[in-house]
Amino acid sequence: MIPASRQAGAALLSILLIVATLSVAAVMATGAIARQTAIQKLGARRAVAAWAARSAEAAALASASDLVSASRLPPTGDGADRAQTVALPVEGGQVVLTMQEQRPCFNLNTLGDPDPLVREQRSAQLTLLLEELGVRGNEADALIATLADWIDTDTVESPAGAEDTTYLSREDGFRVANQPLRSLKELAALPGFTADLRTALAAHTCAAPGTDMAPLNLNAFTAADAPLVHAVTQGTLSLAEARRFIDARPATGWASLEAVQTYAASRPALEQALTGLPLTVRGEYFVGRGDVQLDAGSWPFRFILRAGTAAPARIVWHTFGDAG
Repeated sequence: MIPASRQAGAALLSILLIVATLSVAAVMATGAIARQTAIQKLGARRAVAAWAARSAEAAALASASDLVSASRLPPTGDGADRAQTVALPVEGGQVVLTMQEQRPCFNLNTLGDPDPLVREQRSAQLTLLLEELGVRGNEADALIATLADWIDTDTVESPAGAEDTTYLSREDGFRVANQPLRSLKELAALPGFTADLRTALAAHTCAAPGTDMAPLNLNAFTAADAPLVHAVTQGTLSLAEARRFIDARPATGWASLEAVQTYAASRPALEQALTGLPLTVRGEYFVGRGDVQLDAGSWPFRFILRAGTAAPARIVWHTFGDAG
């Protein structure tokens, strides 16, 4: 027969083990609840941030006419004065929004145009631009072919391009986008597009929605845009002639396209060079970049606003949380 003292000790030990087990379970449950609460709180804050970003878009739409009016004025210096930054208060933080007219640029997404003749023309224009940036011959051809394969929807690799096989062979393999660029930052994934080249391209190119040429606001050009003018005119205008055309702009800007046409009418070479280009004297696309700052978190966003056309101003593209 087991003595009573030993029975009491065994019972006490059992109770202690049960209590310890319950304590561990309670700690684990508390941790799980805390993590779930944190996740729910983060999800709620993200939802608030997303709505705040949409509110910033609405504010930009409300001021679209002012943006278009400001785009009629020539820039000073390098054009940095054309950016406007505002802080919009929201519950628990603020939205910092910067609006800027999309500078005159070569839309890299034009390389995905379904018309092969148009693609060939755009490739020739981009070749001229790359040459002005110091890229020559076969290297320029390879860069353009690689970018075209990244943008087009097929999986057929062009002679100098790159499709899935090239990218999947990497240690951190991935597939080709097979869709238009969303941001120039995507170029970092493409062979040959070095950091220096991407920086140089950023001054003259963009990733605008669609495959059409980006509208060229003649009142937004600066002297630094001469290489772009040289490229889009397919070399018809030399760099010196492109600079003279930019410098010929009236101090208050071109009042209308008719005024530009009148100026070019007495200069046949210039008139021919400008024929067929999507010229404007006011901005049409405006880029909004911002951050929603709530508590200790920050959520970036970006959008493109189109205005200044017969259609009402509208947001044509936006992203949240991964703005480039």
